[in-house]
Amino acid sequence: MDLGRSFISELTETFLDKFGIKVIHSSVHRPQSNAVERFHRTIKRLLKVLCHESGESWERTLPFALLTLRTVTHESTGFSPAELVHGKNLRTPETLLFEKWTEKGEEENPVTEYVFTLINRLKRCQDIAVKNMERARDKRKQWYDRDTIERKFKPDDKVLVMATVKPNKLAVSWMGPGTVVSQISETNYIVSLPNRREKSQIFHINLLKPYHKREETVNVLLSEQASSEINEADLEIVYPNANPDIYDFEEIIREGNLKEKCSPEQLAQLEQVLNRHRKLFSNDPGRTDLIEHNIELISDQPIRIRPYRTSPRQTEILKQDIKRMLDLGVIEVGESDFSSPLILVEATGRDPRPCVDYRKLNSVTRAEYFPLPNIEERIELVAGARYITVIDLTKGYWQIPLTPQAQRYAAFSTSFGSYRPLTMPFGLLNAPFCFSKFMATLLQGCEKYCVPYLDDVAIFSDTWETHMEHLDKILEKIAGAKLKIKPIKCKFAQDSVKYLGHKVGCGCRTPAEAKIQAVLDFPAPRSKTEIRKILGMIAYYSRYIENYATLVEPLTRALKGKTRKESIAWTSEMEEALRTVKQRLTEKPVLYAPNFEKEFIVQTDASDLGIGVVLAQRTNGEEHPILYLSRKFSGPEKNYSTTEKECAAIIFAIKKLRYYLDGQKFIIETDHNPLVWLKTNAGNNPRLMRWALALQPFNYTIVHKPGKNIAHTDCLSRM
Repeated sequence: MDLGRSFISELTETFLDKFGIKVIHSSVHRPQSNAVERFHRTIKRLLKVLCHESGESWERTLPFALLTLRTVTHESTGFSPAELVHGKNLRTPETLLFEKWTEKGEEENPVTEYVFTLINRLKRCQDIAVKNMERARDKRKQWYDRDTIERKFKPDDKVLVMATVKPNKLAVSWMGPGTVVSQISETNYIVSLPNRREKSQIFHINLLKPYHKREETVNVLLSEQASSEINEADLEIVYPNANPDIYDFEEIIREGNLKEKCSPEQLAQLEQVLNRHRKLFSNDPGRTDLIEHNIELISDQPIRIRPYRTSPRQTEILKQDIKRMLDLGVIEVGESDFSSPLILVEATGRDPRPCVDYRKLNSVTRAEYFPLPNIEERIELVAGARYITVIDLTKGYWQIPLTPQAQRYAAFSTSFGSYRPLTMPFGLLNAPFCFSKFMATLLQGCEKYCVPYLDDVAIFSDTWETHMEHLDKILEKIAGAKLKIKPIKCKFAQDSVKYLGHKVGCGCRTPAEAKIQAVLDFPAPRSKTEIRKILGMIAYYSRYIENYATLVEPLTRALKGKTRKESIAWTSEMEEALRTVKQRLTEKPVLYAPNFEKEFIVQTDASDLGIGVVLAQRTNGEEHPILYLSRKFSGPEKNYSTTEKECAAIIFAIKKLRYYLDGQKFIIETDHNPLVWLKTNAGNNPRLMRWALALQPFNYTIVHKPGKNIAHTDCLSRM
């Protein structure tokens, strides 16, 4: 029995005592020590299985489930429940069938002899069950007690007590401190709690833990004689100056593991450069005076959207964030004829953050355009360097002020007030273009050794001396723009860094482990929406995966159809495709940065399914891949002849790789000789003529290689 009032009352105890029933109560807050609760747990598991397998007709299988539960042998007792209750096993259909087969007749015994035999059998079963239970109990106790530590308390010791709280009887929390009055048994103590209705109560030792009082420290100790006259200036409360500048060179060395990578002379040079610009490092955003963000509308109609309703918890979080932004000076309290609602964005694994819903304002904003940097180009530039520094601006958008007109348009409201942003907030239509244009203008002339991508700035060099010069020059430009840098996100003078989702440096690049883990943790999709999500995550690293287009073909095939969100039947073919792609990513594929001073090698191959291309270069006689390309053939393309497919593979490679091959002399390696055929038959149809014209601007040499020598390219198109 548990410790409910109905089971520990005087009437119940008297009743049980009169009938000679020995009662064992379960431990506090441990329902698993109650046999009835354990049986209920078993029943629940059984019902769960029945509901899963039998569906709506699960209740029809209840008699069979109960029969199984009562006739199965218990691990601890060695007997089934039916055998312990009735003294013999139930005659189940299996028993009847066995007796029918063996034609074993039932022996006739007198009633008296049968009763005594049954009593003796029950007694033997009970003795054996008790021995088995003791053996199982000792085995479990030895297993669970292997890491136990004996704890004891003395009278007057301060302890915390785990007890229920008043608002919720099922919730428990640590209360106290209380004082130990005495020990009444090996595991039970009388504890005095001053704030409880019952001043002293008995608690098990598992519900107690020592209370450690916080040390009291004296900040100031005066030993001189106090004067009877008190100066008013002495009564002023001195507040410490909040210094957001958090430059710490020792922490930079520790976080970047620079002691193992740099010599003492190099560390001294780096410290000298950073010390000159130590005022740049801050957790608070700066405010540039080189640019102001403006908003122009295509309609004069004011935008007014009332605030969304939020829960008390969300309101409290928003108030804290508003106070922080007011303290930083990025917003101010103010009214406007324009108003957008402030919402709280909550995502799994991240802290909630405020965001203004500017969708209505963006729909009437005159769009501006400035080309965002090409991520692939940035990664290749940085990957080829020997020394790399990555700088992250502190709240980059918040360091660009707004014009008075933009402040009026970008005003936002909450359930507790209206505010005007003073700096560029997140979510505005033209914010990314404005920031990219500002960074490109700021770093103009430094493109050979410094590239920005929004608020991430990468500085890369081949020698230490030039890297220090480049770093000093870039920090000087940032200081001139009155911007601030967040040191916790910066990496200085590294041979490899994480940059834009990749790990780059020393001529190589690999996918970032955190991004790969997100792909590996993605569950098997069950709808078209989920398939699009996983394909979007994997496609960012498609250049690392050989035969990517063919590998994911079962997944892309499942997206066909008119309904965009309908559920799909997850097949073994799709499971194998997803497993193979994940396996390729876990093998940590490595690509090399292109060197435009060396000759490129383009390897192509075509199969019945699609095209495979590898761009490579040779260094010291060893071939290194730069990127992989592949795509499936369309329906009409599958009808091409073998030679036409090989030509199509070369044309596809030339078009996709023209940024590498334009103005360069390169080699095309293939296991066919399709260009001779193309030159001979170019005039036969318009498609071949277009292919021949597309190849004319390039300076290439075609080399025939057997398929076994370019097996990886062949695999791209066939796997």
